[in-house]
Amino acid sequence: MAIAVTSPACKVGFIKNATSANASGCEVILAAVSGKKIKIKHLTVNSTDAIAITIGEGETASAVDTALLGPIEFAAGATIQWDFWPYLELTTATLLAVDADGAGQICVFVQGVIE
Repeated sequence: MAIAVTSPACKVGFIKNATSANASGCEVILAAVSGKKIKIKHLTVNSTDAIAITIGEGETASAVDTALLGPIEFAAGATIQWDFWPYLELTTATLLAVDADGAGQICVFVQGVIE
């Protein structure tokens, strides 16, 4: 269980591209920021395997504390996208995480702001 998160350059907010071959132990996509909220504008999730994926906030005992989306049952090779307006807001000072119910290559692309 390991996640690779890259941060492509952008002029406003953040972009995170997170990939993992096994997110079943819950993986952090974006760390919490004290006194601020992560606000998601766009989210794309892809899985090469038939697994269930949960996007959530907070992490305890290798699971998300609060599911924001999911668990979503993916067919092998499936991609789902969301655009949020208004933004999907996480709780103040809470991290963004992904969890899966088994091994499988996933990609989570997220764009938003921290305010």
